Amino acid sequence: MINPKLCPFCGKENLCEANIPNNSCWCNNIKVPMELRELIPQEKRMKACICKKCILSFQESSKNFIKNYTIKYR
Repeated sequence: MINPKLCPFCGKENLCEANIPNNSCWCNNIKVPMELRELIPQEKRMKACICKKCILSFQESSKNFIKNYTIKYR
C-alpha cells in the first residue's frame, strides 16, 4: 500500500495539504517539472506527492538528483 503522505523519492513526509478544502499548501506555489514527474515510479504516480526538498533539489541540479535517485532507489 502506498502512503500518499510520503515523497516517492526520499520517502520522507511531503507535507502536502492539497487534499484539504481551501488549503494554502506550499505545492500551490511551486512548479513541478514534467521531467521530475516522469521519474516517479509507475506504481506511485498520482498516488503520492513529491516533497518540496526533492523538487528544489531537482531544479537545482537534475543530473545530481537523478544520479542520487538511481543509486538509492533503483
